[in-house]
Formats: sequence, structure tokens, C-alpha cells
Amino acid sequence: MGLDAFVYCRCWQDGLTPPAPVGPVGFDDEGYLSLLVDKDGYTAAHAALHAWTARACAHERMEQASERVASWPGLRLFQQALESAGWSHFPTLQAELPSANGGRMSAEAAARVLDELDFFVQQAVMGDEVVVVDEATGEVALRYVAAYRGVWMLTSGYEAEVDPDGFFVLDVGSDPPATLFRSTRFRQRVVPDGQVEFSDAASSVRITMAPVGGPETAPERLRMELRHQSPADFNYIVTPLRRLCQAAVETGNPVMWF
Repeated sequence: MGLDAFVYCRCWQDGLTPPAPVGPVGFDDEGYLSLLVDKDGYTAAHAALHAWTARACAHERMEQASERVASWPGLRLFQQALESAGWSHFPTLQAELPSANGGRMSAEAAARVLDELDFFVQQAVMGDEVVVVDEATGEVALRYVAAYRGVWMLTSGYEAEVDPDGFFVLDVGSDPPATLFRSTRFRQRVVPDGQVEFSDAASSVRITMAPVGGPETAPERLRMELRHQSPADFNYIVTPLRRLCQAAVETGNPVMWF
């Protein structure tokens, strides 16, 4: 699951499409091109409108741009980086990036976001990030996401988490919740019946959950690191955001989050 977005083209607004087969048609209160009459459920009129939008102009579904913005953890990591670099540089991104699916961002706000993205790419300075890496390859297996309190997995009464003090497993069924294992450098071993054993020189624990890295490629040895962050690490979200904002500025239509 994650955040997607699109921007309508101007073909219908500029009279460059054939008339809609049903009507009246217009932008509704949420910003979607829709039937402007009350109809219960998905009717033949809705189906006709859907078919018309698919072929009325050269743009697929009448969308000037359509992008997968990021997974929700990916978006939260980007917001975490913006906060580290200083929200004062990114007031529009702070106000406009959604906390859930739905909503829209105006073309005027999109123009400001383009400037803020330029600043991020060219000038942002961020603190180091907390990660857990595979010792054998150096590849990142887990990242600390502050918005999720570092929670990586919830399963059968346990939470696996990573925070600035290391990787740990919490028994959330006890009162108060008890830390069963904590380490900055540890081993994991997949054992029968869907369990994983985490251990270091001081302690070990077996719990029922998927291993860090997935069952097929679970690293044996892991350690916590602080890693330098650069704006290039966030190209995965900066690039689609830039495309969406440019389309919004060109058309004057909002970015529609979904």
C-alpha cells in the first residue's frame, strides 16, 4: 500500500473532447470529473462516463500525469528527512503532503513545491539515519521510521522495532510491555514452526514472526549503523512529485492524491 496521485489534462476543459454521453458532467466537490447528479450505486450512466474518459482524448483516463508517489514508509522517511533538514525550508511540503489517501493539492501550491524540491536537491543537509544492515553485504535491512515509532513488525503479541538504541523485540501482551531482546549487533536464525531466533553474546529469544529480510533471503548477521543521508537517496519520491507538480502548473489543475 502507498500513496498515488494524478493530474487531469485540460482537454475537456478546453473543449477538445467530444461531448460526454451522459450529463451533466463537471468537477465535483472533491475535484473529480464526475456526474453532477445524485445516482445511487454504480449505474449505467457511471459506466458510460468511465468509458468516455478512457477514450475522449489522447491522455489515458484524461490524466496529464499519473504517478506512484511512494509507499507509506517511503513517504514517512522523506518527511523525516525534510524535518531533519528544517521544515522552515519546506512549508508547502509540510502542509500539503497527505497523512492518508485522498485529498488534493492546488496548482498554486504545486508551483511552490517545485521550488522547495529544488532547494532539497541542491541544498538540504540532513542528519544521519538509523539503519540495520546485513553484515555480509552491507545492504540495509531495516530503517528507523520515527512516525511509526520504529515498529517494523506486529505479530501475535510481539513487536519488532528499531530505534536509535538498536534492534529490539517487545512483548506487548505483558503489562507493562516487556523488552525480550535488544542489541546493536546480533544473529538471526530461522527455526521450525514459523519462529525466528535472535541472539547476541548476552541473550537470545525465539518468537513467531517473519525474519528480517524475508524468509528466502534472511541475513544471518545484522548490525545497527548510522548512515549519511543525501538528497539523492530520495529520488524515488522527488522524481514523481516533480512530474506531478509540473503537470499541475502546466494545466492549472490540482494534484489528486489517492
